[in-house]
Amino acid sequence: MKGTLNKMKKISCFIIAILIIIPSHCYGFWVWSPKTAKWLNPFYRNAKTPNEQFEWAMGFFKDENYGKTVSELRKILKRFPKSSFAPEAEFHIALCYEKLKNSYKAFCIYQNVIDKYPLNERLNEIVEKQYLIGEKFFNRRNYSLAKKIFDQVLINAPYSKVSDIVQYNVGLCELRMRKYREASDEFEFLLENYAFSPYVDDATYQIGFCSFKISSAVKDYDVSLIDKAIDDLEYFLRRFKTSVYVAQSESLLNKLTHRKAERMFNIAYFYEKQKKNVAAIKYYEQIVYSFNKTSWAKKANSRLKPLRAI
Repeated sequence: MKGTLNKMKKISCFIIAILIIIPSHCYGFWVWSPKTAKWLNPFYRNAKTPNEQFEWAMGFFKDENYGKTVSELRKILKRFPKSSFAPEAEFHIALCYEKLKNSYKAFCIYQNVIDKYPLNERLNEIVEKQYLIGEKFFNRRNYSLAKKIFDQVLINAPYSKVSDIVQYNVGLCELRMRKYREASDEFEFLLENYAFSPYVDDATYQIGFCSFKISSAVKDYDVSLIDKAIDDLEYFLRRFKTSVYVAQSESLLNKLTHRKAERMFNIAYFYEKQKKNVAAIKYYEQIVYSFNKTSWAKKANSRLKPLRAI
């Protein structure tokens, strides 16, 4: 009899344990949300409408549970892809990835919203958010990725309120990557398409700076690229006399003047060595008259005296 009672007690304990364990697995558990003032079950939800599912997901968003928000919003994209809540769900998924510091993933999802829902009322807001993501990568000196993002922003909205800034930054990306010709083209594009932008003076200076860099890479006797750089910087100085770039432009012009005088001196010296005295004298005289404030003028003058005596 005693053995039978012990056996029944064991069976009773086992049944009670099952009754305790099974409900917890079948029904999950509920968590109180202070921000939404609701009880939430974070593991199970079967909303009947996209509106209900969206509100459910936004409860997690308000609680800053962005990972769970994403998984709940994705249910809308899967079960209700043609509902009016689908673009909002995808937009908020992108927001979650921004909150989770996955900026490029967020950019790509924002782009999905534009590609899938081109008439979405959030277009301008999304474009601005994409631009700010591009700025993040620019500030991290990831100029290649920043340019890729900026280019896409311009495709999405070529005449939004940030388009001129984006175009200028595309040029800066090329400039930071030392692609001076490409950078100059981007700044020229800004002047042609955003003539009233406050970045016109900056872009005009950058064109001159790019020309300066391009001319610096040429080591032969050709001075045409130096002349272009001089023209670009002089144009900037004539047009924007109060710009913050005036001092830099004047410094670059001074370097270009000395560089051109040096190139011309080398040409004159070459002709002198070839016994082409008339041509040599012509170049030396031009240096003396046109570049009299440089050290090359003094050197040219010293070469002129013996040549004229011949």
